[in-house]
Amino acid sequence: MPASIFKQTLSWRDTLTRLLWVNLIFLLLAIIANAFLARWPLLIAHVLAFVALLLILVSTYKFKIEWVQHAYLGVMWLYFFSFFWVGDPQTYDLFWLTLFPAMAAFVLEHERPLLGWHLSFILGLIAVMILTVLAPHYLEYTPFIIGNLIFATSFISLIAWFNFRFKIQLQRAQLGFQKQLENRVEQATETISKLNEQLEASQRDVVLRLGEICEVRSKETGQHVQRVSEYSRYLAQLAGLNPQDVDIIHDAAPLHDVGKVAIEDAILNKPGKYNEYEYSIMRQHAQIGYDLLKTSKQPLLQAAAVIARDHHEWWNGQGYPNQVSGENIHIYGRIVAIADVFDALSFERVYKPAWQDDKIQAFFEEQLGQQFDPKLGQLFLNHYPQFIELRNQYR
Repeated sequence: MPASIFKQTLSWRDTLTRLLWVNLIFLLLAIIANAFLARWPLLIAHVLAFVALLLILVSTYKFKIEWVQHAYLGVMWLYFFSFFWVGDPQTYDLFWLTLFPAMAAFVLEHERPLLGWHLSFILGLIAVMILTVLAPHYLEYTPFIIGNLIFATSFISLIAWFNFRFKIQLQRAQLGFQKQLENRVEQATETISKLNEQLEASQRDVVLRLGEICEVRSKETGQHVQRVSEYSRYLAQLAGLNPQDVDIIHDAAPLHDVGKVAIEDAILNKPGKYNEYEYSIMRQHAQIGYDLLKTSKQPLLQAAAVIARDHHEWWNGQGYPNQVSGENIHIYGRIVAIADVFDALSFERVYKPAWQDDKIQAFFEEQLGQQFDPKLGQLFLNHYPQFIELRNQYR
């Protein structure tokens, strides 16, 4: 059995506090009644019990509840047995003796202490009965009255004990059901979490493969989209984006050039410079990529649509397709723009050879505030060796 079954469902501090308030109210009424009837020994007994229980009530907020419980039961034990020396056979106070076992059942947390307290109380009554028989002049109660109290207390103790055991069994059943339910919920949650992870992984993989398909068609280097994703994630982290945005930009970046699927091969793979007409066709891939993805309800594809549209916009407004400028360009697009150009310049393309690292660095320094966001571009330059190292990992 757990250390305390009821502790998991009830507040014992609250239970004992309420019981103490009930006792104090009764004692206050008894004090008034005994003062009115001039029963001074009983008045003193009730006053002492009232003061003791009041101190215990205060102690419930300062001491361990186990200590307070035993102090409460000890005071009540002395209070009840004081009736045999200061009481009156005609007083109704004596009937509280029969209620003590039931009250103890509300306070004790374990079966063994409950039986121990019940037994000690019955043994106390038997001891008083023996004293009554041996020295009747000390007590005004007859063996008959005490015998009836022993019977009544034993009977109520038995009922309280069976009630206590029933509560334990009920609590066990409730806790068992609750545990089973929690396990089922935990298993279902874990299954759903794994399915979501698999779905997200599949979605990321599909996006990456689609980006690679576009890349192969344009005859770019084999790991271009993966490198752009890694640069974008690193730069997003440097820029202080929250982890969710960092993950989204990393996962969506492979589709930055998805619009190239609609550009004819003759233009897409032309080895030389574009003429004005060819360049106007090539520029359309940014808007085409956005139009392909914008209607999706998935956050990942919505982010990819924004990146496809904005990664060729320039900070000074001279980019395409919408000639927006500054912070009107989505930060996803501004980040991927730096990553895309860095990788494009680092490797050979059909229309140019690969650039040296110092030449790429000089180009970015020149284009800060022109083509690129000056703050993001400066972050890139401040960590330029790390970007080169990252590039070398995905050659």
